[in-house]
Amino acid sequence: MKKIVYNVSLLILLILSQVATADHPKAPEFQLPTRNGDIKLADFKGKLVYVDFWASWCRPCKNSFPWMIEMKKKFGGLPFEIIAINLDKDKNLADAFIASQAINFPVAFDPQAKTAERYGVEGMPSSYLVDPQGHLRIRYTGFWNRSKNEKEQTINKLLHDLTTNQTGKF
Repeated sequence: MKKIVYNVSLLILLILSQVATADHPKAPEFQLPTRNGDIKLADFKGKLVYVDFWASWCRPCKNSFPWMIEMKKKFGGLPFEIIAINLDKDKNLADAFIASQAINFPVAFDPQAKTAERYGVEGMPSSYLVDPQGHLRIRYTGFWNRSKNEKEQTINKLLHDLTTNQTGKF
């Protein structure tokens, strides 16, 4: 009888854990080149990560960089990181834009857009908030000035939840 109760309890816990993570699927892992060597999403486990897919031909993508630079400065002392993933086929186009900015976060290159495909990128820019356990929390498509405050408030809330919870979980 104890064995049946134990097995049923274990099954219930397993089902509940699947339900809890079903709303927040695992973010696809990636390893991509940057100017300073390869970068992996796993390198940032334990941090809230804003993953941004962009291209140099995309005006809203370029308009998002000052905001991302500002967010990195604002939340830099907290477990927060930004990773910008460029999708240009010609890396020189990305390099020219990067050189014109005071970027304070890693920029990775995915010219075949394989990582973008695994993330389900449908428009540019597309951004994802990945929690410290590697789950996709929020997806944004596009960048508008009117949405900056909402994004910042979401990041702030998730960081507050993370830093006030000693387990490092949301």
